[in-house]
Amino acid sequence: MKYSNTNKRAIALMITLFFIMALSITIGLGLKYVKEGAQTVNEQAFMIQTRSVLTDFLTMLKTSPQINEINSADTLSIFLSEAGFIPLSNDGITVIIKIHSARDKLAPQILDTQVKRDAFLSFLSTNGVNTEYLNILDDMMGGIKEDGSYKTDIFSQRPYLFRDYIASSAELDVASEFYEKSFHEQSIKKITPHKLFYTGSDSNSSRYKMDLNHINPVCWEVILGCDKSRAEMLSNNAGFYNSATDLRLSEDENLSLAKFHQNISYYEPYIGVEITIMKENEKAVISFEYNLESKKGSNFVFEV
Repeated sequence: MKYSNTNKRAIALMITLFFIMALSITIGLGLKYVKEGAQTVNEQAFMIQTRSVLTDFLTMLKTSPQINEINSADTLSIFLSEAGFIPLSNDGITVIIKIHSARDKLAPQILDTQVKRDAFLSFLSTNGVNTEYLNILDDMMGGIKEDGSYKTDIFSQRPYLFRDYIASSAELDVASEFYEKSFHEQSIKKITPHKLFYTGSDSNSSRYKMDLNHINPVCWEVILGCDKSRAEMLSNNAGFYNSATDLRLSEDENLSLAKFHQNISYYEPYIGVEITIMKENEKAVISFEYNLESKKGSNFVFEV
């Protein structure tokens, strides 16, 4: 049976609503049982409850039949638009779940051909950022060089900095700080590195693909060499792109997009999750990536 776009969206919305309902019940029951079992160890109860929320959520992702129905650009887009922010509350504990595409940024490792590097250098120049910034990134992704043939002296100031790939947002901050101290200006803020660059183990691959239905507008600026207004337009119209035809690009824009053809996609089954658990004066934040196809989580970060 073939479904119209309207029917597809209705089905995807129903899938999302059933998932949120099931999630609310599951986490609510989990917190209730933990509370009943942890009343004699109050100082440890919050950490136990935090682990319980994470365990319940991962279980829901792995076993929910609704999640299994997310298998296309359409269904993922509707799921993220409806389930992107889920607030839950139970017996004094507040849980806020945020879900987004984990392929909404550009991995610096994909800047591995001259045409892509030129596109990025042009983007930097447009924003008044010294092109030396790319050399800083190169050093942070280029591994240990026994002969010390680095392009910058960032490791003179940060000798223990990881050098295989940019593994975290904190390392992006290190790059920005080094740039600002080296050039005595703050133009680096214009390119919003945290919105532009993906960080994590998967960034260490030239096979990384951006999901064009979810990339942040600043990524469009790099890929197409367009201005902010055009980038915002492409981002606002996203969600149901299935091919380059749907993008309705100009001839020049299509040529620019072709430079990144190995690193773009219209559906990537990776979601990023951030779970915030709050109780009185206590707070914990858990973030991770989840592969909807392999049903595996990765890049877990715990902040308490």
